[in-house]
Amino acid sequence: MDAATWLNVLAITISVCALVASVWLGGHQVRAARQANYLPAFIELLSEFRSPELHDQYVYVCSRLNQEHSPDGGLRALPAEPRKIVYNVAYFFQTFASLYALGIIDEGTAITMVRSRTTKVWQALHPYVQRERQYPDVDPNMLSLLEAFAKISAEYGGPSAAQVMNARHKRASPIRRLFLPHP
Repeated sequence: MDAATWLNVLAITISVCALVASVWLGGHQVRAARQANYLPAFIELLSEFRSPELHDQYVYVCSRLNQEHSPDGGLRALPAEPRKIVYNVAYFFQTFASLYALGIIDEGTAITMVRSRTTKVWQALHPYVQRERQYPDVDPNMLSLLEAFAKISAEYGGPSAAQVMNARHKRASPIRRLFLPHP
């Protein structure tokens, strides 16, 4: 082969590599933009998670609800204030489940943050939701994302929060060594 042919092959190879790199980077930009669109919702969810009111409601649902109210009538039979508390807690955790189901947050993030709480909430609400689903005017899939997320959370065998933090720290260490002054 002469030099012109080699030059043409090299030019085509470089063009193909540039095209592949552009497609790959474009895909990453689309995913990053999609996640950036959901970031405010995730931040709002975390803000709500910090509220003492939500934690008080969580304690009520998990420890007092079934002692004070029978699940025989479902959620609709609850008095107004307990029903409001139940819906607030249930749909808070279902929102986490939705973010996970849509791929906005990964399994490690979603489950590590609310693993045991999601399981406890579903255990407390399960009999009420099962009864509620039996009413003809209720979607039989009511709170099904919460139910599925609680099951995944209960079976999750991934790293603990401490292990996730340690892994993140180790990945960041070489960068930190480059830019931060050493003592």
